[in-house]
Amino acid sequence: MKKFVGVCLLVLALLAFVPAAFAAPAHVFTVHHIGSMTHPYQKGAEHFKELLEKYSDGKMTLDIFGSNQLAAGAKAVEGTQLGTIDIFIENPMSVSNVIPSFEALNMPYLFNSAAQAFAMMDSEQCKVFAQDSEAHGIKLLGYWYNGWRNVSNSKRPIKKVEDLEGLTIRIAESQVFADMMAAFGMNAVPLANSEVFTALQMGTVDAQENPQNNYINNKYYEVNRYFSMTRHVFSVEPVGMNLELWNSLTPEEQETLQKAFNDATVYAREIAESTETNQLKEFLDKGADIEVSYIEDLTPFMEKVAPVYEKYKNNELGVYVKALEAAKAEISK
Repeated sequence: MKKFVGVCLLVLALLAFVPAAFAAPAHVFTVHHIGSMTHPYQKGAEHFKELLEKYSDGKMTLDIFGSNQLAAGAKAVEGTQLGTIDIFIENPMSVSNVIPSFEALNMPYLFNSAAQAFAMMDSEQCKVFAQDSEAHGIKLLGYWYNGWRNVSNSKRPIKKVEDLEGLTIRIAESQVFADMMAAFGMNAVPLANSEVFTALQMGTVDAQENPQNNYINNKYYEVNRYFSMTRHVFSVEPVGMNLELWNSLTPEEQETLQKAFNDATVYAREIAESTETNQLKEFLDKGADIEVSYIEDLTPFMEKVAPVYEKYKNNELGVYVKALEAAKAEISK
């Protein structure tokens, strides 16, 4: 009995000296994203988790849920707003269904390069998006890389803007996208992401538009062999956190979380851009049965959608479109 008591006392003494790193984290945040387990979002989120644990000495960590496990699209943003999801990584279309100002980020040919896009979004002028997010219960942590959106279809190569006319195209729910496709002469059909492959396969729609990563990872090439570099939108990816949860953290915890996110953002953007650069070439080298159209001069495409700008500069979205244009002018000096 004395031996047993002695062992118990020894165990308790050892537990008293267990490092904090082995203790349960004080905060475990759920993170939602749309990508697969090999998607740059997943890799970026894993790096975010690693840095957050390191910088907080194990007091904060992440539970990562990819492939829409928690919710899809606008529902994920709504879930974050309500507090059922802690952090989302989502596209501007989904976010705009909850925070309408983000529709401005869907404007065609808004950005000329990835570097310009992130410089604009980090600018003083574009802080209006962070402010608007907070008004809707979301703390905007920053933006990740989603890439250039391009059109694929089952009918013909797109080599000039007239080739788009008459095609029926699936879009995410966004009035800006609907107006953009109408300006191109296309018939836009809003469909959930989960319905896209079947709709293409059955011929309900002829075309879809997405970053290249989605075209390949979602196997749209099986039903859409014509992939055309229209580059009509560069999609920055807002990352938002439930504002009430953010406000519940101490200033030191907020600083640690934001630093981990900022450092992970550098990695997430780099790996996403590298994937976009190399993925298609590797896919073609493996003998993929697709036809890629590289469009050298996008000016006729830009001219077609110019009326979309005029519409949104003169309605309730105008203040945000003008903020983006002011940011572009400022960083171009």
